[in-house]
Amino acid sequence: MKHLTMLSTATIIAVITGCSVSNDFTPVAGNSGEEIFSNACIDCHTPEGGYIYDISPDRANLETIATIISKGEMVMPAFPNIQGAELTAISEFVLAKNKPAATEDSTSE
Repeated sequence: MKHLTMLSTATIIAVITGCSVSNDFTPVAGNSGEEIFSNACIDCHTPEGGYIYDISPDRANLETIATIISKGEMVMPAFPNIQGAELTAISEFVLAKNKPAATEDSTSE
């Protein structure tokens, strides 16, 4: 049991530090959101059921997503070099890959 706890702790620390280091990734001008995601984000955000994210409805908008990408949040690093058209492209891609919020009709079934 002690070995399992130590292994779990080590795994958590590796994941957190691996995804929270400063990131100086700079996209190629004109890259699509999907290309930027594949080059900068896929190591920490892997698709599940066709969706990458499960963003709450109050945060599922381009402005909030762009701010999170630019400034980082919790263990996600900031990507200050993703700007302009490329920031818009990756923000739109993230929003398109967000899992839709459940509606009252779908939750009652």
